Amino acid sequence: MSRLTLLVAFALLAFAVPIGPSAAQILDPSVHKLERLTPLQLGSEENPASMEPREYKLKVGKGYRWKIQASDLNEYALVAPDFFRNIWIRKIEVGGVEIKSATLDEVEFEDGGEAELFFVAVRPGTFEFGPKGMMERGVVGKFIIDSAGGN
Repeated sequence: MSRLTLLVAFALLAFAVPIGPSAAQILDPSVHKLERLTPLQLGSEENPASMEPREYKLKVGKGYRWKIQASDLNEYALVAPDFFRNIWIRKIEVGGVEIKSATLDEVEFEDGGEAELFFVAVRPGTFEFGPKGMMERGVVGKFIIDSAGGN
């Protein structure tokens, strides 16, 4: 085997190591048929520090739509850095505007409102989310992303 053949073989192997969803998963038509998640509600008339639901179960390689709604009772900054870095964000819609971004750090609502995140779960794991400043007081949710094969 020539030195060039070995270099090409090693290069091909390097690109074959999965670091996210496979090409087959991304091209899978089910990724484009997005599952609507239960909308996240930040704050309520009874309790401005409430957040519901607090748990989402997802599958790697599957596409989702997640609406985030914030009451106007408080200022909310939803943070989920580990989650945001382990999904493929297709777009974010806010007030009729589409935002295309590779990642984000937080979604802030100053006077209430809503945003919708369109994404594909890329890596398995458990990732926390919640309103900045309220997580320390127990207002914490989690995304549980299971591998496509499931258990």
